[in-house]
Amino acid sequence: MSYKDILKKVTNKYVLATLIFAAVIVFFDQYNIFEQGRSYRKLRKVKKQVEYYDNEIEKQEQTLRDLKKDSALLEKVAREQHKMKRDDEVIYILDKKE
Repeated sequence: MSYKDILKKVTNKYVLATLIFAAVIVFFDQYNIFEQGRSYRKLRKVKKQVEYYDNEIEKQEQTLRDLKKDSALLEKVAREQHKMKRDDEVIYILDKKE
């Protein structure tokens, strides 16, 4: 097939219209190739975030189950993280300043 034969096929009005339509759809349309790539990357990022938050929820639910079962752990968390005390105790909080 020579160059002239290819040129004759391309100059056919139907083939030319199809090629122009394909170029418009692929490069200039609202959902062009570049936008599809951006959307795909954004989707992967959101899926990673969903996976991360699902893992965090599972960890928090496990912690909640442990706190409901073990009163010693509940007291430890209350004292260390929330600075709670018993009625007959005094808490001293020391700040480390460098």
